[in-house]
Amino acid sequence: MEERRSGSMVSLEPLLMLAGEGRLISRAAGGEVLQILGARQTGNAISMDDYFMDPGLGPPLHRHTHEDEVFYILQGEATFHVGGKVLRAPPGSTVFAPRGVAHTFANLGRDRLRMLMMITPPGNFSKFYGVINAPKPDGSPPGPAEFAERIGREAPKFGIEMLGPNPLGKD
Repeated sequence: MEERRSGSMVSLEPLLMLAGEGRLISRAAGGEVLQILGARQTGNAISMDDYFMDPGLGPPLHRHTHEDEVFYILQGEATFHVGGKVLRAPPGSTVFAPRGVAHTFANLGRDRLRMLMMITPPGNFSKFYGVINAPKPDGSPPGPAEFAERIGREAPKFGIEMLGPNPLGKD
């Protein structure tokens, strides 16, 4: 276990995650998300995911009421729409999307996008991800249409407001 409890204090243990380690939390709709650190390992302070996205994809415009998000671009180029501004983010760029601010992103390039996504606090969003990425009864991931339907149905339950299609042309 990564944490120890003493009274009401939570004492976290140091943790080393090597390259490629983590837990696959999504393989749906042209992307993969490998969770490197989750709410449990950090006492619900932060999560860090290794996020891969195929060209031509991006989520709908949305707003979180509980979480801040930070994106660090490792490979490829992401285009973000945050608070009404369009931001092109090449490798080495960092984008901050604070809670309450409408945002989205898209991989408008020709290469696969890879970025680190950090969420704080992560507990609520982790539960949302678990619901929308749950395997179908046959064990396979949800297809793009089912994935989109799950997002639309479940997002309001987790304080995520869907605001419409991706203004960058992807959804």
